[in-house]
Amino acid sequence: MNKLFKSFALIMALAIPAIASAGVERNQIAEDKVVITFNASEATTESGRVELERQIRQAAEQVCGPQNLSRTGNMREWIQNRECYNKAVADALDAIKATS
Repeated sequence: MNKLFKSFALIMALAIPAIASAGVERNQIAEDKVVITFNASEATTESGRVELERQIRQAAEQVCGPQNLSRTGNMREWIQNRECYNKAVADALDAIKATS
């Protein structure tokens, strides 16, 4: 599956559950999708934002692949993974800001 599509799937999964359950909870729903649900009120605290961003970064790495050259094996794959990761994180954070 195209990494850009994976990134988009991650963003859509993050944008939808903005009014979901209490706390930060991450559930793997498929090999290439991760849903992160969070309580919007917890995203207003510093510790809540830090935890949510940590979860987003973990999910982006899970979807986009390894973020260091030694784990990818070649420069081309590392660059693709890094672009996917950066876009996924930026889009997810933008989606969260839009729901706040």
